[in-house]
Amino acid sequence: MRRKPNILLVIGIVLLTIFVIISVIGPYIAPYDLEYSKKIEYITTDDGKQQLKGSPFPPSKEHVFGTDKWGYDILTLLLYGAKYTVFTALIVAVMRLSIGTAFGVLNGVMSPDNKKKNKHISLFSGIPVFIIIYFILVEINIEPTLPPIYLAVIQGLLMTILGIPGVYNVIFNLTIEIKKNAYVEAAKTLGGSNRHISRKHIFPALKGNLLALFVNECIQVLHIIGQLGIFNLFLGGTEKQYFPTIYLSITNEWSGLIGQSRSFLYHSQWIILYPLMAYMLLLFSFYLLSAGLNASLKNKARRSSHL
Repeated sequence: MRRKPNILLVIGIVLLTIFVIISVIGPYIAPYDLEYSKKIEYITTDDGKQQLKGSPFPPSKEHVFGTDKWGYDILTLLLYGAKYTVFTALIVAVMRLSIGTAFGVLNGVMSPDNKKKNKHISLFSGIPVFIIIYFILVEINIEPTLPPIYLAVIQGLLMTILGIPGVYNVIFNLTIEIKKNAYVEAAKTLGGSNRHISRKHIFPALKGNLLALFVNECIQVLHIIGQLGIFNLFLGGTEKQYFPTIYLSITNEWSGLIGQSRSFLYHSQWIILYPLMAYMLLLFSFYLLSAGLNASLKNKARRSSHL
């Protein structure tokens, strides 16, 4: 019987691939230089007269997504800032998964066979991660003295460290369950070492779960970045201006563009609408991947349930 294609997984992969490509080539295909701003222009009124108009300018042929309050092209800002949003989510998720999986499998394999699942709740488990990161970084991220790449790395490391325990618990519990299978018991009886069992049995059995867990970690990282953006702590640094007090993203990462544009929710909505659409579409692509991978794992479990 011919299997139905996993449409959700395919669409998710295509969307994520597009976002990764845009993140790489974004600055090269941007319609304007990052420093270019259009602050005023003459427009023709209904009675044929020329009238001077200032930014922000609505979407047009010249500016597809319009400009912001300062005359910067929004599409250009999105293309330049894409790499910070997309690659931070991917890299942090990879680091969380790699470290958490290594320790989870190692401890799970070395634990006694009658070891129960890890249900330990840490002191910080009830505190949202973005709150911890906010209070650690607020003094160095707003009006920073460090370069943007250093600030992005510091924030990425904090998100990694605080996310490792969650991955560890999942992998440890899965390893304990896999150890109960007959083929693992047989390998141990035949003298297989912990390294051999991990490489030949545990990791192959975890393969599908690791992919699903990676995607879920990407979603969590994007949520944290978005939550920090609401509190004006933008990835790569926050520039603070006075009279009036406003906060601007130094790197133009997408949650920063959303956070700095909240005041335009009731007028000139395109300023916040397009960054919000880009961020939500990236998040949606990961949700599609997660749904597709979970469906694939369920189908695999059904096919192997007789074993």
